[in-house]
Amino acid sequence: MQTEAAGKATPVDKLTVLRCLTRVAHRLGVEVSAETLSRRFGSVPAALTPALIISIAADVGLNARAMKLRWRDLPGLKRLLPAILPLTDGTAVILDAIEEHPSAGLIASLITPTADGDSHILVNESQLRDVWNGDAVLLKRRQKGADDTGPFDLQWLASQVLRERGLFRDISLASLFATTFALVPPFIAMIVIDRVIVNHSTATLWVLAGALALMVVFEMLLTFLRRLFMEVTATRIDGRLNIYVMDRLLRLPMDYFERTPTGYTLGRLGQIYRIRTFLTGQLFGAFLDMITLVGLVPALLLLNWQLALFTFACAGAIFVLILFFMGPLARRHGEIVRTEREKNAFLTESVYGMRTVKSLALEDRRRGEWDAKVADNMVARYRWGVLANYPQTFVVPFNRAMYSGSIVIGAALALANPGVNPGAIIAFSMLAGRTAQPLVQLAQLLSDFGDVRAAIAEVAAVMNIPPEDLRAGTGLRQPVRGHIAFEGVDFRYSPGAPKALSDVSFVVEPGAIFGVMGRSGSGKTTITRLLQGLSPDYEGIIKVDGMDLREMDIQHLRASIGVVPQENFLFSGSVRDNVSIARPHASMAEVVKAAQLAGAEEFIERMPRGYETRLEEGASNLSGGQRQRLALARALLLDPPVLILDEATSSLDPESEAIINNNLARIANDRTVICVSHRLSMLTPASAILVMERGGVYDVGRHEDLLLRCDIYKLMWHQQNRHLTPPANAPYIVATR
Repeated sequence: MQTEAAGKATPVDKLTVLRCLTRVAHRLGVEVSAETLSRRFGSVPAALTPALIISIAADVGLNARAMKLRWRDLPGLKRLLPAILPLTDGTAVILDAIEEHPSAGLIASLITPTADGDSHILVNESQLRDVWNGDAVLLKRRQKGADDTGPFDLQWLASQVLRERGLFRDISLASLFATTFALVPPFIAMIVIDRVIVNHSTATLWVLAGALALMVVFEMLLTFLRRLFMEVTATRIDGRLNIYVMDRLLRLPMDYFERTPTGYTLGRLGQIYRIRTFLTGQLFGAFLDMITLVGLVPALLLLNWQLALFTFACAGAIFVLILFFMGPLARRHGEIVRTEREKNAFLTESVYGMRTVKSLALEDRRRGEWDAKVADNMVARYRWGVLANYPQTFVVPFNRAMYSGSIVIGAALALANPGVNPGAIIAFSMLAGRTAQPLVQLAQLLSDFGDVRAAIAEVAAVMNIPPEDLRAGTGLRQPVRGHIAFEGVDFRYSPGAPKALSDVSFVVEPGAIFGVMGRSGSGKTTITRLLQGLSPDYEGIIKVDGMDLREMDIQHLRASIGVVPQENFLFSGSVRDNVSIARPHASMAEVVKAAQLAGAEEFIERMPRGYETRLEEGASNLSGGQRQRLALARALLLDPPVLILDEATSSLDPESEAIINNNLARIANDRTVICVSHRLSMLTPASAILVMERGGVYDVGRHEDLLLRCDIYKLMWHQQNRHLTPPANAPYIVATR
């Protein structure tokens, strides 16, 4: 049996592999759907190699290994099944079991997943050999440790460092050998002074020179290996740190981003660079310097214990000085972090709101406020710099005394004791100069540790927010058809705030167009938020096809709902990239069809490169209406069973709105459409229109019925259709329930 795939493996159809992974994941207790995997890995090639299969499995939560097997190896895999077998025709099957039958011999049980279900088949050696070349992917569930699920703190960071203890061992050995070589030059200098010069021994000098050159070569090689290992270790820790941060950020609930300024979040996460620098630079440097002391301290004691005690006393004084200033410096650095965060938040807000700043001529006011925040930051930095100057100044005499003082005291000892050789004094002073650096580095590490603790607290303020409960693996994942029911739903955006929804009840039938209208602040958008699971803290019951929303898998729910909000965000890239961002593997024909339904094709065709035209940041080279139509096309390409249009035509001109209204019947074909709009002309085809007022249901009915009985609807309809005369009994009043 070969434990790694040998030779060139046959690429396998992606859809088949995703279905196989889904079935195997379910068997191993990992809940995931083929639709979710298809959306997540839509950008990978249509034909997967074993390496890509392993990568996808790792993202799902499975450990995988590609192997090259023979038929006779299969009985030994019984405890490792199920496994995925890529076949020579580009498909894949699941090896479910391998059994010995009295009459037929060894038989393999295979499962072929399809869209309509799974087919099971039993094959013997000759039948399998005809379609299988020996490739296999074994899978098992990854056992998550504390470092995968724990909070972001010092313990988590320590666990990431300790995961590289094998490389640390290699680095430590290289450093230890390098330290041994570093001890050689001072001792050679001692021999040169005490023996070579005194005895005029040229032969000994050449031997020492050769030995010194050899040591330099070995030290160079070991230093290179040590730095290489350090770079590998730092890269691994840095990669895991960045992946962890992004994963936690994407799992935060939506209300965090809505209540927290973007600048504050970016400012806090910006502290990750300080943590990364500490872990991959200062921590490693101090660790390696401490290894140097393992060789230097015995060498100093061996040369002269009296000078060694003097050197240790100077180093101890440096250590104590830095520790004394560590607390005040940490507090001053906290002020820098706070003012930096406020300054960055202000800058981010100014950049995002630049159009408003210029349209209201707020440049002078924003500049004045910016100057004040810069001044606060500069004052904090100055105060920290002044305080940091004291320990840096006070350690200078002790640092110099370790080298110069050892020469003076050593000379005094040599004068008082003829047994002390001059060469030993010079060698000691050379080593003493190297001894100071590790101790200073250790003290500086402790000082920097205070800064890093503050940085960890900043990042943890974001990372340790309870993640959104997506109920992945535990929630209901039944197919969504579009039957939606609200039963006595109440909702507040925060405790103590007035109700955004109060006793809201209505039913949407599958395949229907359901309109929602009302004055601003009446709760229209809140209904769509709750339906997407963005705000879980509501009272009452919301059901989708009979499934309680609180019991559903949120990712599955959102994958079944297409949303076109009033404010749309387009990503940098081409027009086609933005339309197909949730389905990167969609064909050009599907992209064009979605654009046609959204009324976007007419302006796309006029663009310089059509669907390949690059969009600038924030799609600033498109009008608001064009961005809205692209967002609608993006939602339609997913072909969701439920489509929410939240003021989707608010930025459109009458011609574009007419195109979408004319296509609404085609858009609503075989799907439920919830259309929230101030423009009542878009709601006229709806089978039912919900009229909201002050967070409650004011009326529900068809367009014709509401014109007769609902004063709010009747008034807004006549206001939008000026050619009609408003009835005398429909004054502009605030309706009450």
